[in-house]
Amino acid sequence: MYKFSFKINHKGCAETGLSEKYPRHYITVVDIQSKNPREKQYLYYITGKNGDFDNIVRHLQKSKSYTLTKEVERSKDTLLLIVVLRQKGYIQNIIQKYNGFFIEHHTIYGGHEYWHVGVLDRKAIAPMKEEIQKAGALTVLSIGEVDFAHSLLSKQQKKIFLHAYECGYYELPRRTTIAKLARALKLHSATVGEHLLKAENKIIKSVAKKL
Repeated sequence: MYKFSFKINHKGCAETGLSEKYPRHYITVVDIQSKNPREKQYLYYITGKNGDFDNIVRHLQKSKSYTLTKEVERSKDTLLLIVVLRQKGYIQNIIQKYNGFFIEHHTIYGGHEYWHVGVLDRKAIAPMKEEIQKAGALTVLSIGEVDFAHSLLSKQQKKIFLHAYECGYYELPRRTTIAKLARALKLHSATVGEHLLKAENKIIKSVAKKL
């Protein structure tokens, strides 16, 4: 299986337009199943300065592209919205045309949409890329073979976890410490500890489901 990651400044896209207007806000988009291929229902998880949250909501409510904007909740630095977007073209329609599937939620930041797509046949990437390029300025971030069965951990979590394992961190008694791992990896001890904790939680949950 293969992973195709790219970013795009999507011409005429309301989401890209929102990110260009508020470039310092990070938007994670959860795609809620929609029957109409020209109308998509999303959950927007927006992080950034809360001083702009009211302006973002008003911007979406005034936009002709959004037929629904409903606030779910907000906190000091997060805003959660349900929206319905209607526009001429969607990147996900092209991805699905070539039997691609979403490995991660697509995100928007600084005027670009970020996509991480899985495909079974590498030959599908070239025509998919060619068609997506017609929608805007596209930059390929990576194309490579992946084993989705072992994609439980992020790249950084996997790197730190494997290094800890190889150095004997999980042996009894332990042969190393987080401080020593951090020095070897040239990272802060808190960063190493946090990544190890997240990796351990993911692995434990994955194994527990199979017991």
